Amino acid sequence: MGSSVIVDTIRQIKDSQPAIINLITNEGLEVRLKCIFKESSAPHFFLVFPPETLPGTIDTEKVCPVSVKTDSSSITLNAEIVEVIGNRTLELMAKKTVDPTSLREFFRVDYRSTVFATYMPGPNEDKSHYWNMQGETLDLSGSGLLAIFPEAPANKHRIELEIRLDTMQRPIECVAHIIRTRRLRKGRFQVALHFDSISHKDRDAIISNCLQEQRKQLREKIQTA
Repeated sequence: MGSSVIVDTIRQIKDSQPAIINLITNEGLEVRLKCIFKESSAPHFFLVFPPETLPGTIDTEKVCPVSVKTDSSSITLNAEIVEVIGNRTLELMAKKTVDPTSLREFFRVDYRSTVFATYMPGPNEDKSHYWNMQGETLDLSGSGLLAIFPEAPANKHRIELEIRLDTMQRPIECVAHIIRTRRLRKGRFQVALHFDSISHKDRDAIISNCLQEQRKQLREKIQTA
């Protein structure tokens, strides 16, 4: 995207609009924070955060996705951190706009939980092709997960998942396909899955759970630093 276009895009955003940013700490942890957009000389802009929420160890070399609310929808863009100002403000420079759906899929967290994977044969398939396995998630995001299973899945598509979250009494249920499978030691398999069919309510529950886990991991890293 040309520099004049991104400048015009930033100028269209009203001052004091709510925003969300994904930051990377020096420890490699991804943190998603709410903040307020403040005008500057486009393509530069400021983000102001609530007290005691901005991490003290931000990797300022990383490009950050930022989503800013507008009157009708939102604008999502990638931005470079120019300066950390005090403990509540960042100055950033917008580089380009991106697909708005990418923000919720951007971050993932290390998360251990039980997951059940099931394959139900279609009407024209042999019923003996049915299988069900219990595994453990390694990380989780709004778009998919990485898990360990005792066997290699026999199918790659129409995998029904049941995911247990600490923050919910009922399990998350969705349909996914396998992106990759890797054999590990001791006969275990690492499997990456992408969600194909999941309700907005369940996706939001996963994202909320990831945000809570991120805050927990950040606190633990700060306490042990």
